[in-house]
Amino acid sequence: MHYEQLVGDRIGEGLSTTRPESAASYAMGCVGYNLRAGRAIASLVGHGIVKQLSGAIMGQDSFIPVATNARSRSDLVERGFSRQPLRVDLDIARSLETLSHAAWSVPKDKYYDGGDRYRSLNRVRAEVVEGGVTVWLSEESTPYVQLKKYNTTIGGQPREYAPLPAAIAGSIGVRKMIAHHLHYLPLSTVGTKYLVNVHLIRFTATPGRPCDTSPPGLHKDGEKYIATHLVRRCGAQGGEVVITDNDKQEMDRFTMRESGECYVFDDDRIWHMLTPVAVLEGNQYAYRDTLAFDMLPEGWEPVK
Repeated sequence: MHYEQLVGDRIGEGLSTTRPESAASYAMGCVGYNLRAGRAIASLVGHGIVKQLSGAIMGQDSFIPVATNARSRSDLVERGFSRQPLRVDLDIARSLETLSHAAWSVPKDKYYDGGDRYRSLNRVRAEVVEGGVTVWLSEESTPYVQLKKYNTTIGGQPREYAPLPAAIAGSIGVRKMIAHHLHYLPLSTVGTKYLVNVHLIRFTATPGRPCDTSPPGLHKDGEKYIATHLVRRCGAQGGEVVITDNDKQEMDRFTMRESGECYVFDDDRIWHMLTPVAVLEGNQYAYRDTLAFDMLPEGWEPVK
């Protein structure tokens, strides 16, 4: 079987190698197809094809042109967070669909006891340039650590999470999403460099076992800027985002429901929380998948 055909048949992820008829597969049943997609990704890893595809992606020009988004920058300067819509195009839509499939094969978060959570971690490097942002995957694999000051539950503990295949984490759609956010950040000027932690996180719930954040309740993460996108939500209630100022006066409260819906905040300026994700009455299973970017300017460190 040819490489292009195998990628189109198994990933359906919307890169340049995807066959036209793979688009029809998106109409298949949500759960059944996602499970098959998870097995397909595992098969790709086993055949070494993801590695080949990753090489093709990294061979592409890493420059992403970005239109000015003055409203989001203004929001961050004025109140510390923004909920301006993500500018979705075909590449971003396809990457969101691929991420929703990949979430079925992300390993369980072994450091977390507040429900059943699944998590991956990739690292990306970026630089703001004239007219856009250059974005490329990094092979850095140091453990993820939050200070105890910010995560009172598991802060200070080095945590290791498996990365998504490079074909997914380094797709043009994901890189466009990263570039979109980096370009308008208040600290971004031509030449500003960033490390970006890319997290795909699934919260799952069953009757009597909701899933909560770590730490629960209002908290800070100890990152500089964080952008969170809804990838998919199914059978769930709860999962409401709450944002307050530094005096813990509520500024906004909302539930994300649309794939690609997002918000971004300056961790120094606000407190935030997510209410527990639980199953809707009558359901036996629910999940909420998000894609989060920790956007850390070069040389920046959290207040200790």
